[in-house]
Amino acid sequence: MKTVLVVEDEAVALEDLRDSLLEIDPGLEIVGVQTAMDALDLLGSRKSDVPQTFDGIFLDIELPGMSGIQMLERLPKPMPPVVLVTAHAMMALDAFGHGVIGCLLKPVDQQRLRRAYSQMKAIADAPKSDGQPSTFEPGSESRVLLRDRNGIHMVHVLDFSHLTEERGSTRIFFGNHSVVVPHQLSDMEAGLDREYFFRVNSSTIVNLDKVTHYTTSPTGLFVAGLPDGTAAEFSPDRSRLFQERYEL
Repeated sequence: MKTVLVVEDEAVALEDLRDSLLEIDPGLEIVGVQTAMDALDLLGSRKSDVPQTFDGIFLDIELPGMSGIQMLERLPKPMPPVVLVTAHAMMALDAFGHGVIGCLLKPVDQQRLRRAYSQMKAIADAPKSDGQPSTFEPGSESRVLLRDRNGIHMVHVLDFSHLTEERGSTRIFFGNHSVVVPHQLSDMEAGLDREYFFRVNSSTIVNLDKVTHYTTSPTGLFVAGLPDGTAAEFSPDRSRLFQERYEL
C-alpha cells in the first residue's frame, strides 16, 4: 500500500482524516482534493488526462457540484477499492458495483478507520486477477436510500424482509413496500450480513429475523413464511445447509 486519494470538501475534515491515516501507516502517501472534478482529473476520467495511480480512495458522499456516487459512475475501470465517508447514517445502494468496500460515519472512528484501511490494503496488495471487487458492505447497523417513482425511502438494512431476483435486477421488500434496484442478486448478497440474511434458493434471499414461520414441503424441504404473506421454498442444497448450520 503506497498512495491513497482522499476526496473531502471540508478542509478540516480532510486534514483530520489525513492525520488519522498517517497514524495508522506513517509511510503512506496521501493526496487530498476537495471536489469530485479534481479527483476525476487525477484519476484520468478524460482521455486527455494522464491518470495518477492510487491504491485506494476515501470518498466523501456529499461534495459540491457532483456527489461521490456520481463521481464513481464516471471513474474509468478498473478502479482501486473505495471507502465512502459520510456525515449521515445512510448509504446509497447506487454504490453497489462501483468498487466500494465499505463506509465510515463522520466523525471517523479511528478503530473503524483502521479496519477499513486494513481491508483496503489487503485488496491493494493482493495479486490482481480479473478486476477489483465490487462488493458494498453496508453492515447491519446502516441505513440505505432506496428510490422509486414515489420518492426516496431511507431504510434500515435489517428492515429488509427479503430480496428477489427480477430480470437481472433485485427487488427489495421492506415493510409494505418494495423497490427494484439495478443490481444482481449475487452482488446484493455479497454486501449483506450473513448473520441475518440467508439465500434460500437461486432467486431469493431472506432476513431470518423477519421470517414469520417455517414449514416443510411435501418433499421435506424448508419453506420460509414471509411478512407479506408469501413463502420461499429452500432449494435442496440450501435446505441442507440451513439444517446443518442451525443443527435442526
